[in-house]
Amino acid sequence: MAVAAISLNARERLMSPGLVFAGTLGQITLAYLLFMVAVFGFSAVSNTHRPTPLDSRILDSAFYILPGSCLLSAVAVIGLYWAGASSRAYLWYTAPVILFLIYCIYAQVFIPRKD
Repeated sequence: MAVAAISLNARERLMSPGLVFAGTLGQITLAYLLFMVAVFGFSAVSNTHRPTPLDSRILDSAFYILPGSCLLSAVAVIGLYWAGASSRAYLWYTAPVILFLIYCIYAQVFIPRKD
């Protein structure tokens, strides 16, 4: 009786193919949106702040890193699904959001404003 309860609990924690598919589509959409936000965000930062050449390179790299992190996290979740991972693998979907928050904090805090 206890063995059946243990296997049922382990089965409930497995990843759902529908959620993996929906999450992957969401990450592809988020990649496009983050690219657009990075482009327009950098132009806004360049108008209101004084970015150094290093700041410009960091913000330019966000054009590729932010959408790339979405695609990488989607591939990681698909790979973990195929490997039979638990539902904790869905946490990989939060990586692009965390990178975007770091991008916003960097642009607002570390780049000096124009006078």
